[in-house]
Amino acid sequence: MTPAGLLIVFLLLLAGVPAAAHQTHLSSGHLAVDGADVSFRLTVSAHDLALILDIPTDLAQPIPMERFAGRLDLLREYLDEKLLVFADDMPCPRASVGLEYQRPPEEIVVDLRYRCPAPPVRLRVAYRLFFGLDPGHRAIGTIDAGRGREDYLVDRNSGDIVVEPAAASPWIVFGRTIWLGVEHILIGVDHVLFVVALLLGGGRLRHVVAIVTAFTLAHSLTLALAWFGLVDLPSRLVESLIAASVAYIALENLLGRGARHRWLLAFGFGLVHGLGFYGALSELDLDPRHTVRTLLAFNLGVELGQLAIVAVVFPLLARATGAPWFRRAALSGSLAILAVALFWLVERAVLA
Repeated sequence: MTPAGLLIVFLLLLAGVPAAAHQTHLSSGHLAVDGADVSFRLTVSAHDLALILDIPTDLAQPIPMERFAGRLDLLREYLDEKLLVFADDMPCPRASVGLEYQRPPEEIVVDLRYRCPAPPVRLRVAYRLFFGLDPGHRAIGTIDAGRGREDYLVDRNSGDIVVEPAAASPWIVFGRTIWLGVEHILIGVDHVLFVVALLLGGGRLRHVVAIVTAFTLAHSLTLALAWFGLVDLPSRLVESLIAASVAYIALENLLGRGARHRWLLAFGFGLVHGLGFYGALSELDLDPRHTVRTLLAFNLGVELGQLAIVAVVFPLLARATGAPWFRRAALSGSLAILAVALFWLVERAVLA
């Protein structure tokens, strides 16, 4: 298959992936230990929880709380199977469970209370929620066990949440946060198509370096500003602007604009994408001592993911640039990206 064929197949595969990039399959929580009492306040996707409880769901419509209230018995059974708490290897019975909307209709809070036989020296939480629904599910949050605030990050392969005097290595948390950044950009199809559209505009290696550098500086800036509360825009607006940025770059490609000043566009739209990246971490209330580490690790992960995209796409484009069919293939790819981005824009700005 020619490089253009590979590129078109790549774009078509991307276009067929759903665009819910920044909130799906990510839960957050706060685990607190007070003597023998353990509380776990989880914020999860209302629609993901509805799927678990066999509640009919429409992504564009809120789910009435009464439907969840009517499935509390099923929820308790699910929690008792998928979320277990142990104090020094002794099970801690669940004392209560409550539900409330956090940000209708997107998020719902599950408020759990456990009573351990005695104040634990070593607390272990076996977290298995949503892995059956989506193997890529991840959970992030904080732990308050009277020794200063700690972080947790859980996926299907990371093991249980453990709270003990010998805290988990910060390098392990650092590495997991890097991987979270890599995953976020690689499964965030709108971010991927934005980078691909920028590269389809043409240009030499120095143009690519300028584009990547500008995008990195811009999204790092707004991610940090949002983290510290200096910028706060509604998620619906941010997601709509991200879709508009993808559409604009694709339209520029169709109009034959050059790549000479594309780094300026990458910087301007990168400011918006940084706010989108913040959505992946917005619920993680970290100890200030860990803020710089987390931002650095997540940004590093995003850059590694971005470089992976460039490493795949740019050599194909560089090899095919001189071919007589390349211009037509690039226009077709840009047209496909434009169509997908406009669909996202309408979905996010009008239908959401």
